[in-house]
Amino acid sequence: MLSREVRHAARAAVVAVVMSCVCTQSWAWGREGHRIVADVAQHFLTPAAQAQIAELLAADSKSKQTLADVAPWADEYRQDHPETAGWHFVDIPGDATKFDRDRDCPRSSDAKSPWRDCVTDRILYFEGRLGDTSLSPKERAEALKFLVHLIGDIHQPFHALGDDRGGNNITVVFLGSPQCESYHCNLHGVWDDSMIRERGLSEAKYTDLLLKEIAGNHWERLSGGEPTLWANLSHQYAVNAKVPNGALLQHDYYDEEIKVVDSQLALAGLRLAHVLNRILAPETPSPQQVPLPKPVAPAAKN
Repeated sequence: MLSREVRHAARAAVVAVVMSCVCTQSWAWGREGHRIVADVAQHFLTPAAQAQIAELLAADSKSKQTLADVAPWADEYRQDHPETAGWHFVDIPGDATKFDRDRDCPRSSDAKSPWRDCVTDRILYFEGRLGDTSLSPKERAEALKFLVHLIGDIHQPFHALGDDRGGNNITVVFLGSPQCESYHCNLHGVWDDSMIRERGLSEAKYTDLLLKEIAGNHWERLSGGEPTLWANLSHQYAVNAKVPNGALLQHDYYDEEIKVVDSQLALAGLRLAHVLNRILAPETPSPQQVPLPKPVAPAAKN
């Protein structure tokens, strides 16, 4: 029988390995990035949409919550629901020119579902659930929380690149350090957190910066579109920003790519607001408006 000391040592080794895996795994804009996306969106919501959101969030929680408060929720939910992990990204190959649903979006484990397990499909899925007033307020609130998060995710460029696990497998040295907070720096994590953190701005000041960028660049005109378009644009940014394993990311890389980080955070907020306004406070549609097509179940193959 193993001694108590040996058993404790073995257990400690297992914990160390598990924690190492957790710390080096990067899945999305970090908590701050997701909150900033929601803060930007808040400034472009109509009063009617704001009222609907407040009602739904009140039905979902006993404490008062804002969009920013619930923005990171889907990452927390995934810890106990690993089947939702694929909903946060889409694996477009680096040498592909655009998203291909059959190639890049895996079928759901639910054979009866027309919805697939990638971020482009799941944004449309939760748009439908948020707008479905036959669902309970709590169910619609869950759809809202997923939408806030996933629209942020699809604007993180490395959530639209399949190569090297979206950059998670690319080890880098960021601004002279191989360590990024609690994990060894990898390219995906640098885009999730490190470049945002390097700004040295509070959440409120970063949001103010983006609002000025939106106004100065007239980015409101880019607030429309749909998930496939957003994924294709993110993919191109990722392809351009990808570096070899072991690369040294110096200030010239940061100075160039932080512009992309800022614009993607701002556009994610604008597009989130546009989606929520359309669903929760729709205007009378014009004859020219055509609803986005919903995915259909694939035809059975012989």
